Amino acid sequence: MGERVKVIKKIHKSREYIIEENMNDIKSRLSDRKIAIEKGIDILDALEEAEALDAFHAAIVQRKIITKNIVNELNKEQYEGILGNLGQVLFLLGELDIEETSTFVRRINNGMKVANRANPYKKTSVTDLLGALKDPEINQSVTLLLNFLKGMSRDE
Repeated sequence: MGERVKVIKKIHKSREYIIEENMNDIKSRLSDRKIAIEKGIDILDALEEAEALDAFHAAIVQRKIITKNIVNELNKEQYEGILGNLGQVLFLLGELDIEETSTFVRRINNGMKVANRANPYKKTSVTDLLGALKDPEINQSVTLLLNFLKGMSRDE
């Protein structure tokens, strides 16, 4: 039979041993996350190259003051309507068909370019208007607008 244990001695690790153990742990974690660390370094390099790293650092250091200023500014009466409608606008954007909207906006932009090149002082008579309907592009645009107006009046 062995002797009973009378004293439990705590194993004391030397400072050098603890440092070595910590370094091995850090090396292991760095190795496991090598790609993420490289991407992080690339991001920091890009921010430094764009001279934005100092601005981000200053914003982080002064975040409480910046947040306070933003909240104070947004609490002004002039922003009350915007903030009240912001949620509804975001939900409305979710309902939009982006492809159809972008096609429509592209056509509006094309129309604005042509309209800006035209002589704004030229008078248009009823005869000119009826004659313009013979132009296939104008006829197509008028048809599009009429269908748009017809569609606006319908509830789906």
